[in-house]
Amino acid sequence: MRLCEDIYALTKKFPKHELYALGSQGQRSSSSVPLNISESNAFQLYPRKQIMFLSNALGSLQETRCFLELSLRLGYIDADTHTKLDKESEELIRMLVGMIKKVKSKIA
Repeated sequence: MRLCEDIYALTKKFPKHELYALGSQGQRSSSSVPLNISESNAFQLYPRKQIMFLSNALGSLQETRCFLELSLRLGYIDADTHTKLDKESEELIRMLVGMIKKVKSKIA
């Protein structure tokens, strides 16, 4: 959730012409991560569906990382901010992969 909050705070500082373009895309992709994780919890009795939502969260997280890289290249964020948020996203990736593996072990 913290990464999502950080992205929302970050996009408030974007140029006006990016508020409904790149900024909005970053907000949508970052908010999709906790939303998909939350939705996966509703399907604990259905591991395959749970994996689908966790995989969607992982995809949204990769999209968020691309958003961060593009924001850096366009000069909307500095290198320190990028590094901090990218490290945060890498930790989330490790956690999501662990969650997916745990759910997959229930299927086998």
